Amino acid sequence: MFADRKENFGIVTKYVMNPDLRKTKVHVKPRSWMRYKKSKIYNMRKFKQELGVDIAWQFHTHPSGNEKLHNIDKRILKYLSNGVMIIVVPPIEEKGQKGHVVGWYYDKRYTKKPIVEKMVFEIITE
Repeated sequence: MFADRKENFGIVTKYVMNPDLRKTKVHVKPRSWMRYKKSKIYNMRKFKQELGVDIAWQFHTHPSGNEKLHNIDKRILKYLSNGVMIIVVPPIEEKGQKGHVVGWYYDKRYTKKPIVEKMVFEIITE
């Protein structure tokens, strides 16, 4: 998910879905936390430079409709010490579920207890 910074918010301009991960139905624990962290940092910097955007976030979906962080989400954020976890909840008409986006900001760098704050996303269609 790519965004341009505007004062105190960002405007998402583009997103790219990974076709390989589309079939995945559950969260998978990384084989190496260090490799996960390094590849995430490398990929985000690469995307920002190649696409000329201010903000690059990874996101994943929760088709169940649950916008809360799963245990593996929390473990990933805990390992990274700080970061943003974006969850896209797709629309499912059978369940009456509307599609929406939820973000979670996590920071444990300067405090004993982590700061976990919900980020508000508003979907605006033109």
